[in-house]
Amino acid sequence: MRLVSVIKNNIGPTAVLALLVAAALVVIPASGVIAVPPGDDLASKSQQAAEISNQINALDKDLAVATESYDRVKDELDAITGKVDETRQRLFEIKEDLKERRSLLNARAVTMYKNGRTSMLEVLLRTKDFDDFLKRADYVARVAENDSRLIHKIKSTRDSVAEVERQLAEQQRQQEGLVQQAAAKKNEVEASLAQRQALLSSINQDIQKLLEQETRRRAEEAASLEKQAQEHLANTPNAPTSDIATTAMKYLGIPYHWAGEGPGKCATGEHRICFDCSGLTKYVYMLFGIQLPHNAAMQYDRGIKVPLAQAKPGDLVFFGSPAHHVGMYLGNDMFIHAPRTGDVVEVSKLSARSDLSGICRYTKG
Repeated sequence: MRLVSVIKNNIGPTAVLALLVAAALVVIPASGVIAVPPGDDLASKSQQAAEISNQINALDKDLAVATESYDRVKDELDAITGKVDETRQRLFEIKEDLKERRSLLNARAVTMYKNGRTSMLEVLLRTKDFDDFLKRADYVARVAENDSRLIHKIKSTRDSVAEVERQLAEQQRQQEGLVQQAAAKKNEVEASLAQRQALLSSINQDIQKLLEQETRRRAEEAASLEKQAQEHLANTPNAPTSDIATTAMKYLGIPYHWAGEGPGKCATGEHRICFDCSGLTKYVYMLFGIQLPHNAAMQYDRGIKVPLAQAKPGDLVFFGSPAHHVGMYLGNDMFIHAPRTGDVVEVSKLSARSDLSGICRYTKG
């Protein structure tokens, strides 16, 4: 039967599907948890947050794989379940047909019993002539033969459908096992993901508190440094670039952000105004009509090199070789700069740095 062949052809792909699902599940970690470094300071907390974020990204990928595996085996199970339902309905209809045919035969048997056994002699006695006898005898034989064939056909079909139902039921049982495995793995990844997200949220709260504490400390420190810097600048009123240095001081406390170069130019839009090191010097010099590139090494290459002994407020000080950090000299061993991620524009002591690589001055034109 066509239905039997369809089911037999489905058995192979199911086994293959089982192997594919098993292979997909193997790549998913058992817990998705990787140890994070301990520590309560800001650097340690940030490292923990970064590590957990990486774990969450990996778990997100694992969850996508697990979900796709679950959807696939569940879709196959739905298809098999539909075939089971159709087959059972077909089997029910065949059984009903068989029951009806048997009832018809029983009714005939009762009639024959009540009227006495029907024989060829009876048929002969009831005929008008020999031609009538042949017709009646042929009719009786054909009725018996057709009933026999029909019942045999119905029984054969019923047995075939019953075998199909058995195969489908077994296939359904196996598929349900695959669905349960896929669902369990998906739930496991989801649980690990939820646990990592909760931990990340907790660490982020700790980081926020530490940042607030650090911000207050830096604000107090920046206020003190700003006062000192203003006093230093006041002692050099004739410096040709003092206006540039004074303007730079206006941006104390502005957040550092990579690629930041002033108002409305935060790379991610996180801040209304932000700077990185070369972005700060580029922006302040631009206000005075001097165009500099947004890169410390390139700014160093374009500047007029001056020795430390001749440095004036407004000159740029460079660090590293090749230069990778830049600030603006304020005089009296002080310079203003945008230090690093998580920091703000601040004033620092030049002598506290051991990697000073050069000082440059710039003019218009």
